[in-house]
Amino acid sequence: MDQRVSIAVNIADALVYLHNDCGRPIVHCDVKPTNILLDEDMSAHLGDFGIASLVLDSSLTSDGNSGCNSSIVVNGTMGYIAPEYAQSVCASTSGDVYSFGVVLMEMLIGKRPTDSMFENELTITKFVERNFPDHILHIIDVHLQEECKGFIHATTKTENATYQCLVSLAQLALSCTCRIPTERMNMREVAIRLHAIQTSYVDAIRQES
Repeated sequence: MDQRVSIAVNIADALVYLHNDCGRPIVHCDVKPTNILLDEDMSAHLGDFGIASLVLDSSLTSDGNSGCNSSIVVNGTMGYIAPEYAQSVCASTSGDVYSFGVVLMEMLIGKRPTDSMFENELTITKFVERNFPDHILHIIDVHLQEECKGFIHATTKTENATYQCLVSLAQLALSCTCRIPTERMNMREVAIRLHAIQTSYVDAIRQES
């Protein structure tokens, strides 16, 4: 679990840098696992800026997300691309937030948004939403299930650090993938939340041991 949280934190920090600390905001436009690179220390880096775009200063909104940059055609990856891109060619930082949320879900449940189980109207976001929070332990990745094996049916699971971390991450992922762009957090808010989740998890693990 700790490695997955660290990877999520690394990517969130990278997106915060792109969106807020590059002078003019940069929208990656294609946040997905194959564009996440791990070094020898298992630190995660965001790569492939082939379709990234600059956002006009005038398109920034008060909540820290960018509005529409109508000069950019977004050709992201199916399953990870924000739903609003189906009706618009506008690149926005809120689109990256959505993609990050999908990646976070994939890290938790071990299934891609293009998995064969997601068909008709069932998407990875709806799947997680339907199972959150009561059945979250039954849809997570098998490796995480093994880590949670000792408490998956326990009545004290709410006191377990791993369970609390799972619920917090799933809740954050759902917040990132709101269908309405203006209802999503910006990446700085996401990163702050992730760092808090990581700190709480590490502290709780130390107390449990």
